[in-house]
Amino acid sequence: MPPYTGHAQDRRYTGENADITYNLKRCIHAEQCIKRLPGVFDKDKRPWIQPADESGDVLLNLVEHCPSGALHVIRKDGGAEEVTPAINRVTLWPNGPLEISGDLTLTGAAVDIAGETRVTLCRCGDSKNKPFCDNSHKDLGFTALNPIAPAVAPVLEVEGGALHITVQPDGCLNISGNLRLISETGIEVFAGESARLCRCGGSNNKPFCDGSHFKTGFQAE
Repeated sequence: MPPYTGHAQDRRYTGENADITYNLKRCIHAEQCIKRLPGVFDKDKRPWIQPADESGDVLLNLVEHCPSGALHVIRKDGGAEEVTPAINRVTLWPNGPLEISGDLTLTGAAVDIAGETRVTLCRCGDSKNKPFCDNSHKDLGFTALNPIAPAVAPVLEVEGGALHITVQPDGCLNISGNLRLISETGIEVFAGESARLCRCGGSNNKPFCDGSHFKTGFQAE
């Protein structure tokens, strides 16, 4: 993918070989950064991100494990940039968000992001930062335990490519492009070129939209 140039809400932390950008509104506190690289990411320090002279390759490997895309690397050493995943995947977190990885574009009334590889999107309907997850599902006690039959045979003839996520006003996530949907248990349950996924939390056919947002009067924008 092209070098990351940052977004308006990013905070930038300067290092010798690479800078780290952090978007607080995108962060869901998975803490992969703290667990994997505590010498750079330390909640007890100020600033809590200190790239210093850490290798650009090490920092890049770390941020690629950030599921929300809150972290990115801006390299200064001429090294490799983040690689766009070859397969577009939507992974369901147990009673939690949609983790989406791939060649992503996300558009809607309150969002316009291109050239992204990682996002975590709300599906409980209660996030205060829609369409992104802000962990409201934990306080809400959201449950999404609808059994989904695994896909009998993938219908994809081509993998990867651009994946466009359109946030419908007060409605679902309309996804177009080659994608694979992975259940909470790690089983592939859908493969196709488009999907309409629930973000109001009310669908009786989760993770797919069944029009429940019309009945509940879901308001997101």
